[in-house]
Formats: sequence, structure tokens, C-alpha cells
Amino acid sequence: MTGFILPAILVVAVATSNPSDDFERGRNAFFRGEYRRAIGLLNPLIYPELRLGSEDEVVQTHRMLGVAYLFEGQPEQARREFRKLLELAPDFQFDPYLESPRVVEFFQGVVREQRAELGDIEARLKKREAELARREPVRIVERRIEKRSYAVNFIPFGSGQFQNGNRRKGWLFLGAESALALTSLTAFTVNFALYGVRPYRGCLDPVMPQPDGSTGVCPDERIDHTSENRSRDLTRLQVASGGLFFAAAIWGIVDALHDFQAEAPLGDTLLPTEAGPGPSREGPSGAPITGPGPGPGAAGDPSAPRREVAGPERPRAARSSIAPPLILPQVSSSLAGAVLSFSF
Repeated sequence: MTGFILPAILVVAVATSNPSDDFERGRNAFFRGEYRRAIGLLNPLIYPELRLGSEDEVVQTHRMLGVAYLFEGQPEQARREFRKLLELAPDFQFDPYLESPRVVEFFQGVVREQRAELGDIEARLKKREAELARREPVRIVERRIEKRSYAVNFIPFGSGQFQNGNRRKGWLFLGAESALALTSLTAFTVNFALYGVRPYRGCLDPVMPQPDGSTGVCPDERIDHTSENRSRDLTRLQVASGGLFFAAAIWGIVDALHDFQAEAPLGDTLLPTEAGPGPSREGPSGAPITGPGPGPGAAGDPSAPRREVAGPERPRAARSSIAPPLILPQVSSSLAGAVLSFSF
């Protein structure tokens, strides 16, 4: 019975052990030079799973294990622990005044090996990126930009809305202002055509001539104001519709100014190019050349659209595996088309 109780007590003691206490016992053994015992206490704290809760304790555990393995004649295990130490603390260094020269020299060798491996990996990555950049075809994108006129915003009938691309608002202002303007103009024309400047006033009763032969006078209460009243109603309609027209026009101007943009992109077009590296368009200092190339659009042709070539920079050391596109903006100014661009 006693033989079964003793292992059970040992198992419970191991299961309930505190990793921090084991770390302290392992560190004390390490500082006393008991490297084999330190390895036995510290190794279970990080292998096969991490049991320590502090990053500083993990770093110190790898450091002590590396030194202990080195003094126990296990350089490969020591190299493994020092590499893990550098992964957690890349700038870690042993103090040559406090540590053994053997430890410092061995650790510096591990640092040099790791740096050489990283440099080799970086060189291979750069070479691979350069090969991909040379094989990647140059993409040329033609970007079309419309330059808009600020003065168009002050033209009624939805001109500013059509220029800004708000076609629904443009149709709304066009229809409302056209209807109001037509109503006001029609009322004025009919009023002037029927009644002239001064409407005619008739008399409800026949006017009898006077004995002296002069024209008779119609009493005030018998004057016919029908034409005058109709002319007045047409005038009111003319003024009301005209006022509403100007209100709608001002509203349209304010709305157009609110949504106005001096330049508007019309879209990008990917121009076909042949795959493979092309001649590098760089200046003497290595900067990209800005301006038109040979042929149509060359310098000295003022009618040619503005073009800007932005890259790609042919890498002396490749920066990316994909060459950036060449952006060739074309600026078009369409004042007349924006004023009444009713080719909807």
C-alpha cells in the first residue's frame, strides 16, 4: 500500500509545482555552476510547451540554457538556445566583463551565422524580385481628365448640373425653368397683343352724343373694366412666373457651385504593350522623365494633350515584383459642350 502512495504524492507534487519557483531553483543552480541540474529544472519550463508567463523569464531561460549546454559540452544545443534567444531579443549581447570569454565568443559566432543566413535570404529575395520585374510587362494607363469651367455654373437651365454630372437635377432645373420662362413670355406676348399698353375701356350703355355735337360721357359706374381686368391678370401671371423663374435659376446656380469640381476623371484606358523590359526613361540623375515622348504629342506641339510619364523606374535594386503603370493623363476642356451638353 505504501508503494502506491509514494508515487501518487510525487505526481501531485510535480503537477502542482509553480513554474516561477522552478525558474528560481534553476537560476540558483545555474549561478552555483550546477549546469546539469539547471538544465533539468529549466528545460521543462519551455519544452514541449511554454509554462512561463513572463517574456523576460523566457529570455533568461534561453540564455541560461545556452550557457549551460555550452559548458556541458553540447554546442549544438547551445546554438539552438542562442538562436531562440536572438529571435526574442535581436539586440541581446553578453557583457564581456561579466561573462566567460568562451561564452561571448561562441555567442558572437552564432550572431554572425544568423546575419549571414539573413543576408543570403535577402539577396535571393532581391534577385527573385529583379527577375520578376524584368519579366513583368510595362503597363501604360491613359487617364482622361475633363477640365470644367467655373462660369458655366452661372448659366441657367441646369447647365451647371449637367457639367457636374448631375443629370437628374439638370433635367429638373431645365424643365422647371423652361416652363416658368415660357409661361412668363407667353403672358407678356398675349397681354401686349390683345390689350396693348393701355387696355380699352368700354361703356355698358350706349353713349348718346351731346346736343352740341360732342361725344357723350359714360358714367363711372357704367364703365366696362373687363379688358383692363384681363390685362391685369395676365400681368400678374407674367410677374409671378418670371419671379419663380429667377428663384429657380438662383437655386440652380447655388446648387451647381456646391457640387463644382474643377477637374473630373473620365476614366482610365489600359494601352496594349509588348511584354518584356523596355528602354528605361530616366534622366541623367536616374529620375523619371516628365513630358511627351517622341512622335505625336512631342515637345513644341502646343495642341498636343498634356502627358506625364511617371515610372516605372528600372531598378538597379528591384523594389517590387510588379512594375507600376505609366500614367498618361489627357486633359480635355469642353466649355461649349459643358454649357449646353444636352447630347444626353
